[in-house]
Amino acid sequence: MKNFPNIEKSAFRKGEYVGYCEGRIYHIKRSKNTFWTWAAYDCENSSDQIVSFNLAEMSKKLTAKQGATA
Repeated sequence: MKNFPNIEKSAFRKGEYVGYCEGRIYHIKRSKNTFWTWAAYDCENSSDQIVSFNLAEMSKKLTAKQGATA
């Protein structure tokens, strides 16, 4: 896996990742949806979802969301 500034491997869940944005934690896991490959869910607000085709794109979306609220 490439190194992303806001995504790291989950220490507790195999095959999943943890993302950081806006001081919140996002669970990132593979999706079974045909329209995207990865889905990130906010731990506190499950309706807040970010989707992407790869982890590089997910990192960019998390960074953009961070910049939009700053």
